[in-house]
Amino acid sequence: MDNFLNIQKPNIENGLISVRLNGRINFIKTSDLILLTSDLNYTEMHLVGGKKIVSSRTLLLFEGALKPDQNFIRANRSQLINVNHIQNLIFSQKSKRILLSNGEIIAVSRRKFPMVENHLKSTRL
Repeated sequence: MDNFLNIQKPNIENGLISVRLNGRINFIKTSDLILLTSDLNYTEMHLVGGKKIVSSRTLLLFEGALKPDQNFIRANRSQLINVNHIQNLIFSQKSKRILLSNGEIIAVSRRKFPMVENHLKSTRL
């Protein structure tokens, strides 16, 4: 994990993240990341424009690398979202959800909701 974070640190500082894809290392703007979803030991990245990339790294590694950026928060056990792509919070009696800029609706866990709400209040003032 430390090696991955050390490799990513200079990239993150420049607003990029590197992902190995088809034998090449690709650099993706962190601002283009909308959502990262865990799929066992893989992470599916949803990008602006509808493109999806699958990485063999875990969501926990990406969370550790993107955390210093502070634009990414964990909405639930399996999804990390870019707060800059949040369109609306959707409340009902039974659930709290987030509408993202790509049209996806993400459920926010009960335990994560206070953190999400506080982060949104502090960044959107």
